[in-house]
Amino acid sequence: MLTNSRFWPAVLLLGALGLGAVYFVLDPAQHPFPRCPFLLLTGLYCPGCGSQRALHALLHGEVGRAAGFNLLAVACAPLLAVGAADGSRAWFTGRVQRAALLYRPWPAWLVAGGTVAFGVLRNLPGPLGAWLAP
Repeated sequence: MLTNSRFWPAVLLLGALGLGAVYFVLDPAQHPFPRCPFLLLTGLYCPGCGSQRALHALLHGEVGRAAGFNLLAVACAPLLAVGAADGSRAWFTGRVQRAALLYRPWPAWLVAGGTVAFGVLRNLPGPLGAWLAP
């Protein structure tokens, strides 16, 4: 059972749906969700800081509020949705039909470079850093 190739995607899908339900119901700003260890250790915002609150806002359709918490998470949400839909379709149909955009080198480099740049820019003093900070 545990080695069945159809078992693990189902577990991941159910886990993602369950986690999504938790983030839909509970606001991370008001409940004891895990805090960023990078922020606790360094006092600097990592590229993921604010993404829990952004996810909660996105699940409620508040795109502007979500962008205020973490602009990078909101910008990457469509890419993650396409990847999840592509993987789910392949799992349900049994045929691998990969979205060509996701499996080229340049999107990975773009996301990696954008993540590093976002992490640096949101910690700069001044209006840009304040705008990008959660």
